Amino acid sequence: MRRAVCVTALLCLLLLTGCGAETKTGEKFEGEVNTYEGVTMTVVEGTAYPGAVTVEIVNTTDAEIDSGNEHDFGLQKEVDGTWYWLETQKGEYANTAEALIYPKDETVTQELTWANRYGSLPEGHYRVAKWFFEYREPGDTEDFLLTAEFDIAP
Repeated sequence: MRRAVCVTALLCLLLLTGCGAETKTGEKFEGEVNTYEGVTMTVVEGTAYPGAVTVEIVNTTDAEIDSGNEHDFGLQKEVDGTWYWLETQKGEYANTAEALIYPKDETVTQELTWANRYGSLPEGHYRVAKWFFEYREPGDTEDFLLTAEFDIAP
């Protein structure tokens, strides 16, 4: 009985930590971020964990700002002063194509989880990257990328 409990606890620990898989960096990021004036995304202090982070998104403009849901984001890691996209683990990932609207002067909070796509993040300096767009009329939008940095500590 005691052995079964220990084995079960070990299996749960492996599942929670992404089976110890090391995250891999992929393509170097060379674009611009956080250039759209009046819309910000920041990490809520104390919410960065190896498998999730909570962000706050605020639109202070009069424009209609839209983005995908809480599953529509990517992760980047800083290595020697350069940002790289993290590679996703092998497998299939589904996401609906719904758009969220960010009303003026309202804080929208999203918990972003990535265990099924990236596994558990090791110690390091990261940022979550999420695409947004200003909607003007059909066919007339301006896309921009917001990022929010966080650390995974030992």
